[in-house]
Amino acid sequence: MDYLRILLLFTALIFVSGCVPAIQKATPIQESQLKGDLEKNLGLSDIGERELVRDWWSVFGDAQLNKIVDESLLNAPSLQTLEARYAQANTIIDAIQSRNVPHIGADASVVRERFSENHIFPAPLGGSTNIQYLPQLTLDYDFDFWNERKSRISAAYHTALAQRAFIESAKIALSSAICELYVSWNYDEEKLGVLGEMEQTINQELAIVEKQYRLGLIDATAINDKKGARFQVQQRQEELKRSVEGKKEALCVLGGFLPSYAQTLKRPKINEMATLPIPKEVLLDLLARRPDVTVAKYTVLSKGYTIEEAKARYYPNISLSGAVGFTSFSFSKLIEHSSYTPSIGIALSLPLFDGGERDARLKNSLSDYNASVYEYNGAVIKAANEVVMLLKQSKFLTRQQQLHHHEIEAQTANREIERKRVVSGLSHKLPYLSAQKVVQEGHIGALSLTETKTLLQINLIKALGGGYREDTNASR
Repeated sequence: MDYLRILLLFTALIFVSGCVPAIQKATPIQESQLKGDLEKNLGLSDIGERELVRDWWSVFGDAQLNKIVDESLLNAPSLQTLEARYAQANTIIDAIQSRNVPHIGADASVVRERFSENHIFPAPLGGSTNIQYLPQLTLDYDFDFWNERKSRISAAYHTALAQRAFIESAKIALSSAICELYVSWNYDEEKLGVLGEMEQTINQELAIVEKQYRLGLIDATAINDKKGARFQVQQRQEELKRSVEGKKEALCVLGGFLPSYAQTLKRPKINEMATLPIPKEVLLDLLARRPDVTVAKYTVLSKGYTIEEAKARYYPNISLSGAVGFTSFSFSKLIEHSSYTPSIGIALSLPLFDGGERDARLKNSLSDYNASVYEYNGAVIKAANEVVMLLKQSKFLTRQQQLHHHEIEAQTANREIERKRVVSGLSHKLPYLSAQKVVQEGHIGALSLTETKTLLQINLIKALGGGYREDTNASR
């Protein structure tokens, strides 16, 4: 009968104390909304069919680039820092999970004490000095009826998954940044080659005008003009050389290499005909392929569990404690049954009045959750806009390249006309060399456009997730 009364009392206390306030949670953007918007803005007819793989940079066919990226992903201090934090997040999970089992401890003490003559102990104990031997095993366990501890574990687990996805996001950012620098370095070298040819063309012009000057046909103005043009080309060469050295240094910083590493790097040999894969299915499950979106998603899930943890604090809970030990003034009688002192206790924690602490904790968890939802929505919107913008820019740039190609064709045709005039004796060589410089400038412009297009493709690969798959990091 006593047990029934306790049960009834406990049930009544649940209803009295378990009044959780109503809350209003923010709503994340749904995947169906994103798919519909992407299809409406882009369509899928002109997107490729190839799969986007994790080592997408290998399509450039440059062994040195592959080596730099691989070593950077393995040894970059920035990534090692994130890996250490991920290990720390898993340690926190283990620490919380340890509360799911009873905690058992052992302690022992030897105390020499004089007992008061005016206390509860009569003579001969009162007024005497004795040694107490107190070895014991202790046990304590908190029940988790309302999933407070389970919610805390789930929150920590999803925080760890968010950290894992953040590492993947950092890897994609690192690999794409390295590829951007390397590709830009490659085109700097290509432009240096064309500028070298242009310098040779100007030298031929200079030799002709110097000869004309010696014959008294012209004054020194033409010579100075050609020398000035040569100095301009040489300045552009020095600027590009400075740019190359800066990019080598940046590669060392990103990859975590010492400065001497830059001296071992050779000129890039990327396959300029390579086309980076833009797979069609990416637009249909962009949310699962963007690690930054995955980070935001797991953060939302983690914050959602903190709300459940805060709710559990509105309900009563039971704690169990116990001890098994011996107490004796005589060491020889310490382990006798008469010295045996077992104990067991059950404690009920009942949240009745706490000055609004539980409400404040719940409101704080709700605000934290809503903030994470807004951050998630922001990440989704950013991802969608990046993809749409980069795909549209790619179309415009392709058209610009086509127009520039036609421009070079026209310039090349003019150069051929001037060459034929020189061969037929109808003109001297200076107009031909001038037309040659125009074509060479056109080639530099074409290299700049190709560089921009390749860098845009790299950014698009990054925007599409860089080959990331969420299910590859679904477990610890």
